[in-house]
Amino acid sequence: MTLVEMLIAAAAGVVVVAGLSATSIVTLRESNRVTSHVDADQRARMTMTKVTDQLHSACFSYENAPVLKESDGSNLIFTRPTPATLTKVSPTPLKSKISLSGTTLTQYDYAATTSAAPWSYSSTASATTELMTGVNPVSASVPIFRYYAYSSGKVSTTPQAVPLDEANALRTVQVTIAFKASPLKTPLSAASDPNSATAIQNSVLLRFTPSGYESSSEYLPCE
Repeated sequence: MTLVEMLIAAAAGVVVVAGLSATSIVTLRESNRVTSHVDADQRARMTMTKVTDQLHSACFSYENAPVLKESDGSNLIFTRPTPATLTKVSPTPLKSKISLSGTTLTQYDYAATTSAAPWSYSSTASATTELMTGVNPVSASVPIFRYYAYSSGKVSTTPQAVPLDEANALRTVQVTIAFKASPLKTPLSAASDPNSATAIQNSVLLRFTPSGYESSSEYLPCE
């Protein structure tokens, strides 16, 4: 083999190796991207399920309006049965606050300080749980928590003004939760992957029965 032939063979080898390396890099990036998206989706679904399950159990009494005043777009304050008394005829309530601070969604639980209604709660959280990190609103105009009341015999399509006052809290029959979850396993940015965050939304109706036919009636939660 002449020197020229050796140079040509070496150049061809370099081209082949470069092509294989580029293919491997692209494949690895796509694999990481898919893994990141799956991770964000799984974390978002698990967090959404935990929040909605707690809201579904919030109607433990016909006299109880689960959503409390001062709830707003970043803070959901509600009552629910303590897990230990969930199956009892008269469960003991627990006040929970799910709050977004920065990009972290955290739940604070406050124990009841009275043994019967009207219930009072401790000002110090008995338990603090980090639900999820990498959380953001779906958009600037769509908060994480929205609250709805009945209007003309059906759930209004317009959310109530926040923070909720006492009157609107007592009328809240539906809570809608919506947020975006960013991937954590791989540091993807919105610039490198505009679709890196997973958006998720769900609603919980706080009623035992549907509304009646009388549009003038005020249908309250947990009826």
